[in-house]
Amino acid sequence: MDKLGNRRTTNDGRIKTTLAVLNQPTRTPMPYNLTDQQFVEQFQNADFVLRTQSQIAKDFERSGFLIELSENTPLSLEELSIVVAKTLAEVMQSGETITLQLLYQIDIPQEQFLALTTDPDFLSKASELIIRREAQKVYLRSIFS
Repeated sequence: MDKLGNRRTTNDGRIKTTLAVLNQPTRTPMPYNLTDQQFVEQFQNADFVLRTQSQIAKDFERSGFLIELSENTPLSLEELSIVVAKTLAEVMQSGETITLQLLYQIDIPQEQFLALTTDPDFLSKASELIIRREAQKVYLRSIFS
C-alpha cells in the first residue's frame, strides 16, 4: 500500500487512491464537554456565571420569555436553578410547541428532556439540564474564541 496517498493502478487497470494513514500518531480528542468537576469549578468564577446567565436570558428571550437575571450580580447555582425552574414552568404552561421551541433554541434533545418528565423532581432536574447546556456553550466559546 502506498503510504503517501498516491494513486496506483490495480491488477485490473482501475486507479486506486490510498490515504496516508499509516505511521500517523494517534491524536487524543480535546475534552469539549464540561465534566461535573469542571462545571462546579467554573461556577466559582463570577465572570463565567454572568456569561452563563446572559446566555440563558438570551435563549429564553428568543423564545418570548423574559427571565429575571442580573447582568451584574452572579447567582449561585442553586439560585439560578430556582429562577430557571420558575421560568420553565411558565414556558410549559404556554404549551408543548413553545416548550419544544425553547428546547431547540437551547439545544437540548427532546428525548433527554422528555425522559425527565416522569421524575418527581422534574423542574429542578430540567433547570439543571438547561443551565449545564448553556454553561457548555459559554465554555466552548471561551475555548474557541
